Amino acid sequence: MSTSNYITMGDAARLLGVTKARISQLAASGTLACDIVGGRKMVQYDSAIGYQKVRKRGRRPAADVGRKFTLMSADHEVAHVSFDPTREFSFEIADILDARRMPFGTCSSSSPTVNKRALNTWWSHRSVPDVRPGLISRYRELGIDSGIEVPVRCLGFSLSDCYWLRPVDCDELNWQHLNYFENNFERSAPEHRSGWLEGIGLKNPDNTSEGELPKSWMIRNGVRILVKGCEMDDQRPFNEAVATALHRRLLSKGEFVPYTVERMFDGPVCLCDDFLNGREEYVPAAYIRDALGGQRGNSTYDRYCRYLGRHGADEAAVRKSMSQMIVCDALLANSDRHWRNFGIIRNVDTLEMRPAPLFDSGNCLWYNVPTAVLVAGEFGFAAKPFGPDPSTQLAFVDSLDWFDASHLDGFVDEAFEILSQSAWATAGNRLKAIRRGLERRMIEVSAAVEVLRHVQR
Repeated sequence: MSTSNYITMGDAARLLGVTKARISQLAASGTLACDIVGGRKMVQYDSAIGYQKVRKRGRRPAADVGRKFTLMSADHEVAHVSFDPTREFSFEIADILDARRMPFGTCSSSSPTVNKRALNTWWSHRSVPDVRPGLISRYRELGIDSGIEVPVRCLGFSLSDCYWLRPVDCDELNWQHLNYFENNFERSAPEHRSGWLEGIGLKNPDNTSEGELPKSWMIRNGVRILVKGCEMDDQRPFNEAVATALHRRLLSKGEFVPYTVERMFDGPVCLCDDFLNGREEYVPAAYIRDALGGQRGNSTYDRYCRYLGRHGADEAAVRKSMSQMIVCDALLANSDRHWRNFGIIRNVDTLEMRPAPLFDSGNCLWYNVPTAVLVAGEFGFAAKPFGPDPSTQLAFVDSLDWFDASHLDGFVDEAFEILSQSAWATAGNRLKAIRRGLERRMIEVSAAVEVLRHVQR
């Protein structure tokens, strides 16, 4: 692919005299044609020039605009909305019907005013990111101009929450007969697929799966299962299995999501059951963080726990869950516990909240660190989300009754056996180095926990 036909997002912004954020919106709506070139999202030069000419004539590009829906949460009517991909904010609210059930962080129940930016950010995370390998080609194959259209075409059904879009004048459509928790979806069986993207554009929850790694939903024996692949390394699926082995030793059933590893499509994949029951939604911590406002607390960690306690969650349960997450991530050297892969579960009927189980721990065990660095004994990593120093983050932990260091006996051997199935982890002296690093983490974290226990007595 020649790069001479493309310009960067910044160059496109300067050419059109708008912000980079506006370029991103025009790209998301399909008004500007974009492709991934050399790992970067770039704008087709001819597309930018064409848009510039349209703007000078005072006309907007043609589009299917003004589609109207009722935003639903299961069978609860939440708001009347309209969708227009050419607008700065594609989704706009006409009327709020139930402020309490609006997507978390987009509306205040005390003063039902919608934050347009927050609402559209929430919707953008229902779209598959353009960096997902092969996605742009898949859209072209299906005749889809923009990824932001895909969840709208499929009415936004997901297996991560109960929100969907009911078109106006279609009151006969109902949650019970359409949702993916209870009803089959297209290409739901792995034997019906030959690749990761075959569910995209169909009536399939793959349309609303976020994240850069290849993902796909399937149904086995009536259970909804998420399948996640890897990129150039094949270690991360096995890392999830190692994390599951650790969690089984330290945590109780229901406090973590167990993963298994299989061979599927183009290599090893990890699989886990959906942890929602069909009347629940997963709320990423990012939306809670953004809602903290002037919440008092000694740290972001403390403010987060206090906020959830004030808004109906069991604060002690939240602190225990957060402590488990931080300690387990420290043991595994997890470098990617970002604000979207932990959070809460909210019941869509009662609006009761509880901590989500621990999941998505695959970016750990130095999977992206060069072997030479590990062999040299360099096992540092940046912690998240309260880091970046792992020791500083561990100091926030304030619930430790669940931790029993004796349960770690034999864990390093178990992890070594699991990782021995990974070609990436076993290349050269990498696996032996990972073992030394993991042994060190067991000693250092266990010692830190004992110090914290002594201080907190």
